[in-house]
Amino acid sequence: MTIYALSTGPGISGIAIIRVSGKNTADVVKKITGDKLPFPRAATLRKFNKNGAKELIDEGVIIWFPAPNSYTGEDLAEFHVHGSRAVINAMHSAISKIKNCRLAEPGEFTKRAFQNGRINLLKAESIGDLISSETEIQRKQALKIMSGKSADKFNSWRKKLLKILSHIEAKIDFPDEDLPKNIIREVQKTSNNVLTEIKKTLDDQKVGERIREGFKIAIIGPTNAGKSSLLNYLSKRDAAIVSEIAGTTRDVIETHLNLDGYPVVLSDTAGIRNSKNEIEKKGINI
Repeated sequence: MTIYALSTGPGISGIAIIRVSGKNTADVVKKITGDKLPFPRAATLRKFNKNGAKELIDEGVIIWFPAPNSYTGEDLAEFHVHGSRAVINAMHSAISKIKNCRLAEPGEFTKRAFQNGRINLLKAESIGDLISSETEIQRKQALKIMSGKSADKFNSWRKKLLKILSHIEAKIDFPDEDLPKNIIREVQKTSNNVLTEIKKTLDDQKVGERIREGFKIAIIGPTNAGKSSLLNYLSKRDAAIVSEIAGTTRDVIETHLNLDGYPVVLSDTAGIRNSKNEIEKKGINI
């Protein structure tokens, strides 16, 4: 099936990009534009019409990426239109009426890029991280993974492990052959080095996971200790109600912060005290 979807954010904007990928992409371009395929990888001004009709939807830019030199590895096209809901809906409606075309599932373009060997799994995940990044540190981490350094490291381990395996198999299958005397020592040395590198990488991944998900911090203490005031100060807004009355905060209040590029999820909690109020007790237990 040929898939299509809005690639830019939803809502009103100056420009919206609708991406199409699959075997029928060329047919989609011809029917929507009523013209021949444009020159590959060049922005071309065209009129976009309703399928099989001369009714104009919009006038914009079309970019044609023939396979395999596209993001997905398939024939791919981008329709750059004005970003109104009416134009986007009309474009989607026109494309949906073309045979073997359907709306893409979330992340399906990147999934096809992975399936067609355009990107590896690490890069696919890093693209998702980059799209969802909210802080400078998250952006840098996603780009670091996307650069391919991690994949190079894993490929290096694979080569070393395959070499270790071949040495062990040779020692088992040909025990009487004139093999190097230090082969077992080399296997042990290489194995230990790879194991050390893997452990170090796993430790680094824990830090990476914290950066991706955010550091979670809870403000805990007795009633009227200034927990809500601290939350509001760090959030730079009135996220929690502040009152001299003890037990004002009963539910956990979360706010997302960007502290020097690091994502932080800060939680204000109910003050700890002996209370007869059942609702306040539940808030304290949470």
